[in-house]
Amino acid sequence: MISKNTQNSKTTVYALTTLMIGILLAFTTNSMASTDSDDIVAFLAQELKLDDQQKQSLGQEMQRYSNQLNQLIEDQEAEDADPDALIKGVKQAQDGHNKELEQIFTKEQLQQYNALKEKVIRGMFNDLAEIMLLDIQPKTSISNEQVSELVPILGNSMYSIIKIAWENAGKTLRAPQKIKLAKELKRIQADSRAGIEKVLTPEQLKAWDKYKEEQKK
Repeated sequence: MISKNTQNSKTTVYALTTLMIGILLAFTTNSMASTDSDDIVAFLAQELKLDDQQKQSLGQEMQRYSNQLNQLIEDQEAEDADPDALIKGVKQAQDGHNKELEQIFTKEQLQQYNALKEKVIRGMFNDLAEIMLLDIQPKTSISNEQVSELVPILGNSMYSIIKIAWENAGKTLRAPQKIKLAKELKRIQADSRAGIEKVLTPEQLKAWDKYKEEQKK
């Protein structure tokens, strides 16, 4: 019989991995308001100054990678699906995709591509932060200007936490590694809290903390 803690752990792992698949797919078929991988290739071709052969190779690789990630999601619909296998599969797919891109791009183009990808991903987390803040706003009397100030603070915090969680997903960590990870997560949370405290008034901060506590119930 699977314990409740083990089941919760597997659920968390699946949720994290599904989120990462969504993020990875966002830069292959659906990012920047695109609905077709050809739009992504056209955008990257212009930004990275790709030649015709590179454009063709990139289009084929983007489609292959997208299909691979979608297949991993479909495989998880089986009753005996294993979240650990999903993590392994996604990371292997990610590594394979990165190796293919290294063959397609020059070193300079690859650096530009990675910078563009990170910008898009950070933008996604900023969008998530804004949605969350719009829900909190009427309960805390936060102004629109304050929301704009808080978006990058919370967006960066979420990005950093998910990045660290994904890097360590599927790994068996020893005690020193767990301690180091815990310290890093606490640092991120402390930085986020410090940023929030600079933006909000004492009264707003009390309302913020009250809302957060209520969400835990």
